[in-house]
Amino acid sequence: MKSHFKTLTVMIVCAFASANFAAAQDLTKKYGADSIACITNASLYREVFKQRNYKEAYTPWKAVVTDCPMSTKFIFADGPVILDALLKDEKDETMREQYLKELFDLFDLRIKIYPEDEPYTLGRIGVYTAKYRPKEYKKAYEYLGKSIDLSGEQSSPQVLDIFFQIAEVYMINDKLSADTIIDAYDKVSEAMELMIDKAELQLEAVMREIYKLNELFEENAINQDDYNATYEDRRKDSAQFANELIQLQNVGNNLDVRFAKHANCEMLQQIYGKKIETNKDERTLRQIIKFFQKAKCTENDIFAMAVEELHKISPTASTAFYMGVLYSTKKKQYKEALDYFKEAADLYEKESDMINAYIMMADCYIKLGQYSAARDIANKILRLNPNKGIAYILIGDAYIASLSSCNTDVSGAIYWAAADKYAKAKAVDVSIADDAQKKLNTASARFPKIESYFVLGYEKGQTYKIECWIQETTTIR
Repeated sequence: MKSHFKTLTVMIVCAFASANFAAAQDLTKKYGADSIACITNASLYREVFKQRNYKEAYTPWKAVVTDCPMSTKFIFADGPVILDALLKDEKDETMREQYLKELFDLFDLRIKIYPEDEPYTLGRIGVYTAKYRPKEYKKAYEYLGKSIDLSGEQSSPQVLDIFFQIAEVYMINDKLSADTIIDAYDKVSEAMELMIDKAELQLEAVMREIYKLNELFEENAINQDDYNATYEDRRKDSAQFANELIQLQNVGNNLDVRFAKHANCEMLQQIYGKKIETNKDERTLRQIIKFFQKAKCTENDIFAMAVEELHKISPTASTAFYMGVLYSTKKKQYKEALDYFKEAADLYEKESDMINAYIMMADCYIKLGQYSAARDIANKILRLNPNKGIAYILIGDAYIASLSSCNTDVSGAIYWAAADKYAKAKAVDVSIADDAQKKLNTASARFPKIESYFVLGYEKGQTYKIECWIQETTTIR
């Protein structure tokens, strides 16, 4: 009996609130004119909302929005979910328009009550405008663009993605110049890069803790129980950060693919060839470097000019790295390139960026015949990330490159040591397993013949010490 009475009371409250929905919200009282009705409706809608019964949640939710919108912020997060579900099933156009009006009114109300939420809310307005009112793409473009301007790297990946899609529609429908898509990409990629950088830094930090934890356990400086408990916490953190990073990278890759459809090398040369002659401001130079990289136009003279000019007026870790790439790949001046890569490595904050600089440094040392220095750099990479297989590949490459200058009594014995490194690379890093296997196959095909070392008293499976700069023991096979 009590349960029936409670249900009846709630129905009356909801009906009363619904009848007064058109009335202006009272923003002077947190729980409105009738606090009991407000709390009852809020509790009722939240209960059925959690059960994903959005149709039943609609009426009490609507009552809370109308009578006491300041009582709980949940209404602004849950409302779009409820209305989105109703719109999905609703066939009547009049009702659809009513739900859409309530949706956009809800966003306006959120900005009114919580002005600090404006950047986020503008993004939601843009997303739903694009979804339900596609003909109003200009409005969606403006809402999303303003949201990104205000939010920066706090923007949601969805807002960045849809903004770029709308920019494409805007450019095509209104027959605008390619500058539209270039400016849109510049806006979204800048925010995306900052978001990816943040996610990478978080992941790198927790991975350093895991590496340190493993070292402590191997040194018997921590017992099994403490190790297991701490490792499980760090594993969960690393999985979360890795998942976030993958999602961001996927959105970024999708943006790159769509951008590539509109910004090929030839088009970029036409646009920026003229711009750089008269305008060498920092923004233009950064755009050239970013866009020409995406379009794989780095061999272009315009790219080289932009790199050199930007490093003059605003040197950073990135510009130093680009200068190193320019000197190593285009000018083949490896000593000069090394200086720039060293500068970049010292300035970079992210381990992944440092590692990229170290990879280029090791490659330069190999080309200069400074093989021991190349191995030292590869070991620096392994100290940052013990599972970075490219470091072992670099060491193996350095071994083979030194073949003519490192004499052994068994000709070609260096290939055994190089094969060890390629096998190790494959074992620790699945991302470079294919490349490592190819190098391993090449080295294996050049192993010394049995007769060449048998006559010297060596046998298969025996250990063999390689002297000269390598100073490493390998296995005869």
